Amino acid sequence: MSQTSTPIITAVGITKSFGSGDLFTTILKGIDVTIMQGEFVAIMGKSGAGKSTLMYQLSVLDEPTSGTLTIAGESIERKNEQERTQFRLQTLGYVFQDYALVPDLNAEENVMIPLVMRGMNWTEAKTVAQAAIAAVGLPTKYKNLPSELSGGEQQRIAVARAVAGKPKILFADEPTANLDSFSSQQVIDLITSLNRDFGQTIVMVTHEREYALGCNRIIHMEDGLIIREEILKPM
Repeated sequence: MSQTSTPIITAVGITKSFGSGDLFTTILKGIDVTIMQGEFVAIMGKSGAGKSTLMYQLSVLDEPTSGTLTIAGESIERKNEQERTQFRLQTLGYVFQDYALVPDLNAEENVMIPLVMRGMNWTEAKTVAQAAIAAVGLPTKYKNLPSELSGGEQQRIAVARAVAGKPKILFADEPTANLDSFSSQQVIDLITSLNRDFGQTIVMVTHEREYALGCNRIIHMEDGLIIREEILKPM
């Protein structure tokens, strides 16, 4: 079996509900989705469709109300919270719309954090972090604090942090939401190149169809359900 034909995420019957009584609401209403290794998938839909909620379940940042989730051959619902945390650290990478950089740490240190948490020694983590920052086009910005970087630069550092540890899957939740059109395109080009050039598996939530055009597939959501899937570039 080829690398690209192997499922890396298999979700079956995923539901997510919040609240109780009159405030009880179901956001996800039974999602079945499979994502292949090396695939670039976008999740699209109007506000409130359940896009980010689905991503939070698939990326192990939240726990579904019901359903089963298998990632890289591991059954997630069987893991306790400590095991889930370790799994996220070792296996997954994240890019958020608000960058989520630590303001008191410079770019290099921000990228080093997950590497050190995974047990890498300081010297090696620094080398890997610098290589990742150079790879996103910011080799002169190692020592800059987030406040000394533009929004686009901060998001590129966030991408460097997400991929420095070579995650099996990169999750990007509205990575261009706070950026101007020029910076948005730079970040999308960077994310797309990770998939195209290195075979990085990517799941991205976006509102903008133009930013999903480099994907293999778009999952369209409405009212907590997948209503259709659009194949752009078959694997």
